[in-house]
Amino acid sequence: MEYTFKNSHAGKPITLVLSEYSITVRTDGREKIIPYGDIQSVCLKRSGRKFFTIIKATNQPEIYISNHYWLSGNETDDKSREYVTFIRVLHFHLRAKSQAYYVCGNNLRPVLIAAGFTLIAAFGISYTLENFQLNPFNSMVTSLILSMLGLFVIALLNTGRFPKVYIPENIPLQFLPFN
Repeated sequence: MEYTFKNSHAGKPITLVLSEYSITVRTDGREKIIPYGDIQSVCLKRSGRKFFTIIKATNQPEIYISNHYWLSGNETDDKSREYVTFIRVLHFHLRAKSQAYYVCGNNLRPVLIAAGFTLIAAFGISYTLENFQLNPFNSMVTSLILSMLGLFVIALLNTGRFPKVYIPENIPLQFLPFN
């Protein structure tokens, strides 16, 4: 199975070829073979209609696979059908030949950073209101209310995108593009 994609306008086309025991990465006239046993993790992500798979292998740079091929200008060719087939076949090969860790969703770090800033901002706003004598409640109550409201908004914006571990036989469908 072969899949070709181009992640950005300035990027180079990348072709991935799945064989019985390895994945071959072809780009810019070079070729690199990565045995399935060297693959440490597979991460599925999505942002709107753009879907990504990130493969991490031992002593190799991460491979970012997308469902788009950038054409000239700012146009893209949607390769969702080929992408879904490729990802399913990749998971089929990896489940028996790799001890990879499978995760889907966004990275938790930016969410935790946003939550931290929300807590700091809530306390800052609460004490600012207290200094100007505009705080209708105790400053701790105001801080708690603002914190809970901010954390609720963060959770709402990230619903369905928190990191989740899955097994290769059960790929989460919300991370695969279906037209």
